[in-house]
Amino acid sequence: MSDPLDVARYIFMNDESELRSGWRVLAFFFFFFISASLLTGLTKALATLFPSLRFLKSEPSDSDVLNSAALIYLFVVNLINLISAIIASAVCVRLLERRGLGSVGFKRHRLWFRDFSLGSALGAASLAIAVGIATIAKATSFNVQTSRLAQLVSGFLIVLFFFLIAGAAEELIFRGFPFQALVHNLGAVPALTITAIIFGLAHLANPSASAFSTINTMLAGVWLGLAYLMTRSLWLATALHYSWNLAMVFIFGLPVSGFTMLTRLGWLRGSEGSPTWVSGGSYGPEGGVAATVALLLSTAAIWKSGLFTTSEEMLDAIKHRKPEPPFVRITPERPERSESETELRSEPD
Repeated sequence: MSDPLDVARYIFMNDESELRSGWRVLAFFFFFFISASLLTGLTKALATLFPSLRFLKSEPSDSDVLNSAALIYLFVVNLINLISAIIASAVCVRLLERRGLGSVGFKRHRLWFRDFSLGSALGAASLAIAVGIATIAKATSFNVQTSRLAQLVSGFLIVLFFFLIAGAAEELIFRGFPFQALVHNLGAVPALTITAIIFGLAHLANPSASAFSTINTMLAGVWLGLAYLMTRSLWLATALHYSWNLAMVFIFGLPVSGFTMLTRLGWLRGSEGSPTWVSGGSYGPEGGVAATVALLLSTAAIWKSGLFTTSEEMLDAIKHRKPEPPFVRITPERPERSESETELRSEPD
């Protein structure tokens, strides 16, 4: 392989004449960060031009009072992440693999609503199991925070939309195009391992993060990655993700990955006690062994229950349709055979 062109082809191209999966992952994050930077810059420019929006210039502290300005800021940040992930996905999936954007995970295939509904129920139930274990161990206790119906309805809607946007953005980033590129070229187990580790490490900067919380977040990465692999879409994974967080905040009033600001909108207010290795302490349930047990049980249910499968529509949608680029082709392009020709050639003599 002394020819420089051959060396370059080996470094950048795989046997399918596509960019190697690592380069495709880097391309995704390049377009994601460019999009996020532009949208963030536009937001700050608007905040400079309009004094009433100046609160968009600085991130509120988790200990700040939860007000409309803080809520809008959090929504805008998550919306920027979601839009940036959609832009990066659209560019990469079309240019690098010639698939449709829906094939990344949010195509309305035959089973999409069923996956989303079951995932919503399973995610909330899984979190309830974790909280139940901690409560039985007397590591967590609760008080009613509010019983006013109007306040509960408004709190539910705010938390619901917030975690739907945040969940969809994180799933596109961690189980979307980058994960799928790794699955296609490396296989499911390496892709799960790599993305789960990165998912865990990405939460290390959260308040009160620990080794235990990082391991649990990695396990959650496997849980959500398996949800994609079972269905080849992101409806189930997104439903699991948002509903776990929704139940944790709105029903139980517990911290989500160390953040407590939204717990003030919940029905109950949870108090984390000892032992913290069960309750998770100030990080929330995801920092304790109760969440470990719940995640393992939920992962087993997704894998072995037979409730989740891949629709024919998604199997067709995820196929790569990228032809060999002309600048790397070394033999004449062969015309595709028609179905009738293929059938004739397959008939025994």
